[in-house]
Amino acid sequence: MNALRLFQSVAGAVLGVCAGFSIAAHAQAPRCPAAASVPDKTRMAQMFQTSPDRGFLWKVTKDGHSSWLYGTLHVAKQDWLLPGPLTRAAILHSSEIALELDLKAPDTATTLRQPEDPARWAHLVQSGRKAKVDALMDQQCVPSAAFAHVAVGVEAAGVESLSSRPDEYYPDYAVDAVLQGMAGSLKKPLIGLETVQMQRELLIGPDQADEDAFIDDIVKGVSSGKTQTENQRLAEMWASSDVKRLDRYQDWCDCLNTAQERRFMTRLLDERNVGMAQKIETIHESGTSLFAAVGSLHMAGPKGLPALLRKDGFEVQQIVPAP
Repeated sequence: MNALRLFQSVAGAVLGVCAGFSIAAHAQAPRCPAAASVPDKTRMAQMFQTSPDRGFLWKVTKDGHSSWLYGTLHVAKQDWLLPGPLTRAAILHSSEIALELDLKAPDTATTLRQPEDPARWAHLVQSGRKAKVDALMDQQCVPSAAFAHVAVGVEAAGVESLSSRPDEYYPDYAVDAVLQGMAGSLKKPLIGLETVQMQRELLIGPDQADEDAFIDDIVKGVSSGKTQTENQRLAEMWASSDVKRLDRYQDWCDCLNTAQERRFMTRLLDERNVGMAQKIETIHESGTSLFAAVGSLHMAGPKGLPALLRKDGFEVQQIVPAP
């Protein structure tokens, strides 16, 4: 594919992703962050020519052919919309693209908006947690009435992803969403490594105490500014491809202070990594060259995807950053 056709595919993907902007229903209010916007064609062309490789990219080889692992970012800046040349080359050389979740699958939005269990709902209303999350959602300039029957843990996760927009980090520019758009533009099959039900259950937790703790942590983090600071720290690390810092995330994430936090991080990362690694290996062993892109923390340390695939016999070569 020549450079012009590749640019047209990438630009089309970004325009498709941006077509749904913006979540911020009251963005005209002075206290609200600016709505996410679509770069014009001139800016897109410039970004295509000058965007460096960001994030984390590995080439993994087994049985005579290669696949790729790419660490993504779920909230990002507009300037980061287009992947760099090494990342684009890996995408072009793959035959399929895999993300944590197929964002456009018919059941994605429906499942995420499933009502809360009635007993949990009553508890979350009576305990005041629902009101706290609604207040934060309204502060994010998104009407909380739209979440009247959505699981409170899912709404809280939405608050968390929106909270860094004043710092110009938007979920609208998520790397995963752009890659999904590219898969469509390049006519490459897209695979979800997990189901939307799995991700919903992660947010609401296996029992009431887990959902309570998850909501409490988000309310405290967003209200205090801790969440925004952590989002910025992770985003800067991703933008500079600081793989050494990524591998030491336990030292700076401030997310392993209690037994509850450690259990959640084990569910969030370690347990999911095992399932994703198995699915990536199965797809690769079928003869497919796969570009698998998931949140960057899934790549970190001895329990990250590169390490797990190395244990399973893959040759793992770091591409971005250059070793």
